[in-house]
Amino acid sequence: MRVSQTEMDKSHKRIVAGASRLMRKHGIETTSVNDVMKKAGLTHGGFYRHFDSKEALVSAALEDAFNEVVQAIEEFYRARGPRDGAEGYSQHYLSEGHMKHPELGCPIAALSMDVARSAASLKSEFGMGFGRVVDKFAQAGSGTAEENRMAALRKIAMLAGAVMIARASDPKTAAEVLAACKSA
Repeated sequence: MRVSQTEMDKSHKRIVAGASRLMRKHGIETTSVNDVMKKAGLTHGGFYRHFDSKEALVSAALEDAFNEVVQAIEEFYRARGPRDGAEGYSQHYLSEGHMKHPELGCPIAALSMDVARSAASLKSEFGMGFGRVVDKFAQAGSGTAEENRMAALRKIAMLAGAVMIARASDPKTAAEVLAACKSA
């Protein structure tokens, strides 16, 4: 039985969204194609109708995860304006909820180390997504384009580093790190 293109597109989106969440929660290497297909409600055999390789899936999952981050920042900007929106997003980023639920959060904090051990093509995909987040944060600045970009780079590095450290720490240390960075 043939599946319509519309159904194929819906399945593809479910696969990518599921992969994006699973990889942010469990890591790239420990997330299997079978896990992803099961989450999408499909069989393992259908994977290659959508992707040539797991690397292609990871690339799509990274793009999806970065799209979620950029959309979230844009929502904060729409609700509060760029400057207050960037601050609001930063406070959200440093929340206990974000720390405890990497599958719903930023791929920078969740997948940086996994991507560091991956193929150059995935590093490139990650770099493009990171660049989109930097550009979005830079829009909230009030200096020159270069000053805004440098400030955005510092802010994102601090946010991601804080969450990575908090996730790797005991609860007391995690709370201290998040609180310290919230007040920075």
